[in-house]
Amino acid sequence: MTELKHIEAIRNGDFSGLPIAFSSTAVNMTGSWKFFRPALKPKKSPCLEACPLHIAIADYMQEFTAGNHLQALKILRQNNPLPAVTGRVCPNFCQSACNRTDFDEAVLIGNVERALGDLGLTQPHSVENQERHEKVAIIGSGPAGLAAAVFLARQGVQVTIFEQAENPGGLLRYGIPAYRLPRQILEKEIKNIIDSYKIKLLCNHKIEPADFEKLSTEYDAVIAAPGLTQSSIPKSWPKNARVKGALEILAAISRGKDISGQNFVVIGGGNAALDAARSLKRLGKTVKIIYRRTLDEMPAYPDEIQEAQAEGLPIQEVAIIEKVTDNGSGLSLDIHRSQKNGDRIEAADFIESITTDCLIAATGQESGSGFQDCGPDLLKAGDFSHGAASVAEALASGRRAAETILRKFGLFSERLDPNQVENHPPITYEQLHLNYYTKKPAIKIPQLTAATRTTNFSEVHPGLSLEQLESEAGRCLSCGSCTTCGICWFFCPDVAIAINRESGNSESQILFDYDHCKGCGQCAEICPRGVIEMEEDL
Repeated sequence: MTELKHIEAIRNGDFSGLPIAFSSTAVNMTGSWKFFRPALKPKKSPCLEACPLHIAIADYMQEFTAGNHLQALKILRQNNPLPAVTGRVCPNFCQSACNRTDFDEAVLIGNVERALGDLGLTQPHSVENQERHEKVAIIGSGPAGLAAAVFLARQGVQVTIFEQAENPGGLLRYGIPAYRLPRQILEKEIKNIIDSYKIKLLCNHKIEPADFEKLSTEYDAVIAAPGLTQSSIPKSWPKNARVKGALEILAAISRGKDISGQNFVVIGGGNAALDAARSLKRLGKTVKIIYRRTLDEMPAYPDEIQEAQAEGLPIQEVAIIEKVTDNGSGLSLDIHRSQKNGDRIEAADFIESITTDCLIAATGQESGSGFQDCGPDLLKAGDFSHGAASVAEALASGRRAAETILRKFGLFSERLDPNQVENHPPITYEQLHLNYYTKKPAIKIPQLTAATRTTNFSEVHPGLSLEQLESEAGRCLSCGSCTTCGICWFFCPDVAIAINRESGNSESQILFDYDHCKGCGQCAEICPRGVIEMEEDL
């Protein structure tokens, strides 16, 4: 009966006699009860770790998703001066490492990068530092030379690039077919950085090794980035006009030269082999690739192999050329099955003899510059320094060369690679908490039909719309980066978390009230991106 009276009193607004406190509980410093406390611990994303340029991918994905395209471009350009190029030709190391692969499908990072790069073709690079008196000469205008020039010029260093060819770009122009990297895209990208940073570019200007000493007196530093411009021809093959290198064929096609002959055999399994073969097929030639290992062992990018097969390009695997003979009207090739003998691959059983108009070697690359004998004082960059690699790796090499020179000049006050978070390993899929995500596969990338693309050098992948890519970028899990999603705030039982979305500092986006936090660890347990950790409360 007493209980009913209390209920009636409450209904009438009378709370007297009830154990109710009208003061704030904020005065109760319950945080003294805890043994552990939460802390915001940003981590490296696996995509950043896998990228040779260590691009802050999660950061620009957030900006792109929000429609802040120019801010996303600014973040991307911090570490990558040629995004319209790498967005097309990079093997997407980042995408292969994407944690979302274990959830549904990897985010199409390369396609977002490409769209931002294309947007940047009409957006000059921002230049903040005044021109200084230091001067640097760079030999070669390939990706390594261009990257070194950009990172030096950003600090105000005067840069001159010497290019022996008639146009800049190196491998980008003369080694990568137009159907992978359209020439107008490359030209706009290079012109933009040359104009933005006031880099002096001298084409048709070959620097010989003998010129190095003179160059060293005229400039405060010299970088050699001439690339690997010659194909390695197997010594067992005859010196014959019908025997050519893949790089030389690609350069001739890029320059619009006539390619004589109808039947071609390409030896090799790398990108140069497939690029040469696919380019020849687009010229109406009959082409066949012979590779000494299996298709699964081909070092060419997987998408290149798949596209080549879709285009009807025959690839004879586990085969080797044992003998090459000029029969007057062509080359006679003895094809044998290949077999492994330790670390070597040798000819086994005879398969057949075929005749071809031209035999193309895509079995290796070498430098024809002679700079390898210039001694330790010459700073090397790109493929010339580390051997044939990807465009992204060449760009990273160019940046390291610039870094070395900036240290020499005393201009290296900040790291050029701000996204390298100490030496901690990247965050793993198991460290994420994705209960708040729904599965959403990646957008399907359109491409020209095989029948259409084999008749011309149009770009195979037309690209996606900005609206599609904003949706795709929204799939990014932002691994290791706080996005102020508010889930920790929502679930905190002590109301001891505040969100500061206006903060430009990632370390102050989440504010913990340690006076009232009891250290339950709920926030760390549910943080989708794994950036909250519990540490001992000392």
